[in-house]
Amino acid sequence: MIIQTKEFTADYSRRIAKRDMLNLLRANSCKQLVLLSAIFLSGFNGLVFCQDRTKAKNAVYMEGATRGPVYSINYDRIFRQGEVLAYSFRAGFSIYDNTVSFPVGVNFITGLNEHHAEFSLSVIPYIDYNVHLVGSNETESDKYIFVNPAIGYRYQKAERGIFLKVAAGPSIFLDPPSNDFWNMDPKLYAFGSIGLGISF
Repeated sequence: MIIQTKEFTADYSRRIAKRDMLNLLRANSCKQLVLLSAIFLSGFNGLVFCQDRTKAKNAVYMEGATRGPVYSINYDRIFRQGEVLAYSFRAGFSIYDNTVSFPVGVNFITGLNEHHAEFSLSVIPYIDYNVHLVGSNETESDKYIFVNPAIGYRYQKAERGIFLKVAAGPSIFLDPPSNDFWNMDPKLYAFGSIGLGISF
């Protein structure tokens, strides 16, 4: 009877020890699982955040200006995102009355939130078609170039949303003669512009 009691006590002790070991392993596994889940979720959130920060690199907007074309429809693309500056280019077109123009330019954008300062340089070839003789099909065209350096404000979220920009600066007006393109007589004016569209 005493031997059986001792065997029963030893077996019971082994079972208790085994149960405690399993509980310890389960607790550690839960802790490891929680830790790994936290690391994964934080990494996933960081990845999503980074994707959101760089997702809206494109914008389509309509711009009105006091110099050059009255309006233009433009595409803007951020092609490089730095820690301090982002760089984008814009290309557009305008058809109004008897004029055609094709604005192109580069932008230097500060800030990492939705509010940015923007420094830009745009070159706008501008063609004005005029009827040479009333009632005839003959036309003549006059070609101009606007060079517009500007400083302004740009509203563009990291994700999709409204795109807004306002700029002002000098406008260099060039009117090359048809017989001597490089013999230009530059004139300096002030200009302002505002653009509104969507970023995606």
